Amino acid sequence: MGGFRLYRAGSPYNAVELPAIDYCQSFDTMFAAHLDHPVTKLTRADHYDWSFAQVSFGPDIIAPTGVAAVATVANTDASNAGNAYFPQTASYVVSAVNDETGQESRASSSSSAVNDLGLKRNYTTITWSAATGATFYRIYKSMTGATFGFIGETTGTTFRDDNINADLSDAPVVGWNPFEGIGNYPSTVCFFEQRLFLGKTRNAPNAIYGSRSSDFENMDKARPLKADDALAIACSSGKVNAINQLVPSKNLLALTSDSLFVVRGANDDYLSPSPPPKVERQNGRGASTLKALPIDDVTFFQPSIGSEVRAMGFNFEVDGFRSNDVSVFSSDFFTGHRIIDWCYAEEPLSIIWAVRDDGKLLAFTWQQEQQIWGWTEMDIDGEVQSICCVAEKGEDRVYLIVKRHIDGEDVYYVEHMASAKWNDFTTACYLDCAITWALDEERSHFDRLDHLEGKEVWALADGFVVKGLTVIDGAVDLPDPAMIVTIGLPVIAEVETMPLSFQAQDGQSDGKKQVTGRAHLKIVDTVGMTVGRSRAQQNDVVTRTDEPLGKQANLYSGVVRAQMEQMVSFETSIVIRQANPLPMRVTAAYLEVRNGG
Repeated sequence: MGGFRLYRAGSPYNAVELPAIDYCQSFDTMFAAHLDHPVTKLTRADHYDWSFAQVSFGPDIIAPTGVAAVATVANTDASNAGNAYFPQTASYVVSAVNDETGQESRASSSSSAVNDLGLKRNYTTITWSAATGATFYRIYKSMTGATFGFIGETTGTTFRDDNINADLSDAPVVGWNPFEGIGNYPSTVCFFEQRLFLGKTRNAPNAIYGSRSSDFENMDKARPLKADDALAIACSSGKVNAINQLVPSKNLLALTSDSLFVVRGANDDYLSPSPPPKVERQNGRGASTLKALPIDDVTFFQPSIGSEVRAMGFNFEVDGFRSNDVSVFSSDFFTGHRIIDWCYAEEPLSIIWAVRDDGKLLAFTWQQEQQIWGWTEMDIDGEVQSICCVAEKGEDRVYLIVKRHIDGEDVYYVEHMASAKWNDFTTACYLDCAITWALDEERSHFDRLDHLEGKEVWALADGFVVKGLTVIDGAVDLPDPAMIVTIGLPVIAEVETMPLSFQAQDGQSDGKKQVTGRAHLKIVDTVGMTVGRSRAQQNDVVTRTDEPLGKQANLYSGVVRAQMEQMVSFETSIVIRQANPLPMRVTAAYLEVRNGG
């Protein structure tokens, strides 16, 4: 039996605001966006050192100070009565650059000098104080109040201008923060092409903002714009297209309340402010604020209106994105409900776990390459409030916050699903809210079950099923001592096949009476299952071979045959159940049936 250490870190958000937070993560830093809060980052410095901080957009490196321009006038064309001497005012600014981060500071304060640099021996010397963290410096010049342009760089703190022409296409960066003040806080965030993208503020619901390239906390830009500057984009198509989500895919996808937009770079190149990006509306539906799940080349999302779940992907026939309803065969799970949270557990079973607004837990099995998908409702003794997925030890573990009614009170538990990988089924967990013991000596009394006080529980003790136990004073007593024990709330797995429809010698089976016989099931690593025509009519599936009495049957893989009561009906289906805390995996089901009766 293991335990966990609880760590607390204060956050700027209230509990009711948590569902509206969007987030994305880069290594040990997570950026969070909420309409009513400045952009915030959660940083992990150590296992037990986490902190929230408001993002201050701008470069980390500060501009040089003490900039001074001193003119050296050695030639005034005195021999020609000064006829060729035309002094002009030149202004200079300096920025600092850090080679390791690639960051360039904002421009320093300007300093001016009057000189005629067109005459020989005349020059202007620019000096400044060193900036912390600077590897080298860039110097910009403006003539008579015009735009500043680049004239050179140096690793020192002095520079000589002897009539260097300014490159006006390369100007110093200017500070810009579009998220200052209430009403300008973004609500959605993602990473795409080495930039941090944020969208939808109260004042600009259809706006998207991108950071400087590879500089997530910097929105500065130059005039004229450079390819690595921050950028601003608007999604417009005749309606108020409030951007509910930004999804990184092959292109940047903007899911709005009305439709889907694809944001591409000019000429299908990478996104940059110059030349400006293309924003194209696609055929599709609006999306809700529920965070979309991009999986492989498909993105799952919940529409802004309606109850279904849709999958969106690129369609070569229309040369654009198209969405399909993946809940159409399980509409009864969704009618009148909404998904409030979900996550994707890729390994080992490729399942989307979804939390419904009434606390029910749904599972969507999806294997794109096999064209296999379907929904399952999980009936647990509680209401799921939130869910997430964390990669641990070679698989994706699902964590849940569950509201349960225990000992007359409502309590909230942080739980996680047991590992789906095991070598010995006696260590597997197929119970709800369970605890597992692995002891050196066998025993029959097990405590530390206060979290299930008053509940009826089942146990798997050294591979044997024990039912009908009740937790009293946080403990239960098994009828026989055991060493490997799992105790938890009962879970019953049930599968009902679709009604058969087949072509017989006398025609299609639909609308005709069908006579059923035996069921043939192809199973993998299974023991303890039953099968029948209904829940009430179940027959044991015998998998025991040569195991001696008193020993648990081994897991069985192969085809098993189960005799069922012969029945005549217009629709033929079977119900497969696992009413024990034991593994069951069914890969195929066949039924002996014929028309007639």
